[in-house]
Amino acid sequence: MKSPAETAADAIEAADSQYVMRPWTHPEGEPVIVAKARGCVVTDIHGKEYLDLTAGYFVNNAGHCHPRIIEAATRQLGEVLQVSGKHGTVAAIRLAEKLMKLAPKSVNKAFFSTGGSEANEFALKIARQYKKLPNIAYLENGYHGLSLGSLEVTASEKYRESAGKPLGTDNFAIPTAYCYRCKFGPNTTCKVECLDGVEAKLDAKRPAAIIAEVIQAVGGLAPPVKWWDRLDRIRKARGILLIADEIQTGLGRTGKMFAVEHYGLQPEILTGGKGLSGGVGSLAMTAASDEMCEKFFGGTTPTSGGNAVSAAAGLAMIETIIDEKLVDNAARMGRYFTEAAFALDDPWIGDVRFTGLLGGIELVRDRQTKEPLGKAEVAKVKDLLHRGGMLITISGLYGNCLRLQPPLSVTSAQIDQFLAVLRKTLPAIRQG
Repeated sequence: MKSPAETAADAIEAADSQYVMRPWTHPEGEPVIVAKARGCVVTDIHGKEYLDLTAGYFVNNAGHCHPRIIEAATRQLGEVLQVSGKHGTVAAIRLAEKLMKLAPKSVNKAFFSTGGSEANEFALKIARQYKKLPNIAYLENGYHGLSLGSLEVTASEKYRESAGKPLGTDNFAIPTAYCYRCKFGPNTTCKVECLDGVEAKLDAKRPAAIIAEVIQAVGGLAPPVKWWDRLDRIRKARGILLIADEIQTGLGRTGKMFAVEHYGLQPEILTGGKGLSGGVGSLAMTAASDEMCEKFFGGTTPTSGGNAVSAAAGLAMIETIIDEKLVDNAARMGRYFTEAAFALDDPWIGDVRFTGLLGGIELVRDRQTKEPLGKAEVAKVKDLLHRGGMLITISGLYGNCLRLQPPLSVTSAQIDQFLAVLRKTLPAIRQG
């Protein structure tokens, strides 16, 4: 006979199935209905604990339910909740001030919205209005959101098809740097040949801007410095704006506060989101220079943009990241993750890519040929990791990367805990 707690858990799962829409594929064991979360660990309604290597889908950079964030949000609840974006709150202004002091000097003002897709939509509007040109270039393998405008600069055909209609022809892809699979040879001989021909394409299409995650979260692709140096020279020579999408890479995730710092880039427009609210509500920003902001007309304000409680929590999250040196921890743990994963010496581990705590493990059937591990086997890997108490997602151009983006507070012991499960999982699947 089931206990009252088990009966209640079953009832919650039944209600979820009946009333909640989940319009995406469901791997085995999902959804996990989370009852409690602290740090890097979440607990489901049945009492099972999981090590959350997704940080609540790349949101809780300081860890789940950090007490400092809870305190800031709770205090703000008794002062102001939400006002029109045509006005302002102390919390939102202080957050904008903090962000602009941390951001590259090329951006001066922040405009708050409610999510990453929306932030990128506003970035596209700013660029098109300023340059008076409709076209936008984006990188192969790039991801910038699921709303209609952001889908047009997202590379995945699977996601693009979700629009339910043909997308416009104003936007186009240019090559990205996938060094592990470079067709021109090893990194030691790289002359950035993958960018050959980009000048001609840009000249023909005349885009207002290039939108890019400077380090791509899908697969953890980090171009070499000389790749970004060349593309930056090319676009500046043509007066093409750079929109740096820092929605996943920002706020310490890559071992720098913003990923552009790895390359010395000064984007004309910068977007942020995901962890910007500290996990309290939803918050995103689009930042640009004074000159560009003066000439931008957004239509009207997003209804919930710059929510005061989310802004207060976000400010506390940033201060926590700085005070607890979590950016440094992200850089250190990324190096540890890389070395420890390679040390497993498993024949299916082709590459391990981490910039800070953005990246993951690319699985291959054969290390020499680099043939991607099949989707059926990758699904089994995820399923067994899930059973072992590990929450991850699958990513990458070929759907063969274990995407690993834990809270920036993750410890080496927790990384070892994950790798111990992975060490058993891979051979178990090979052996059937």
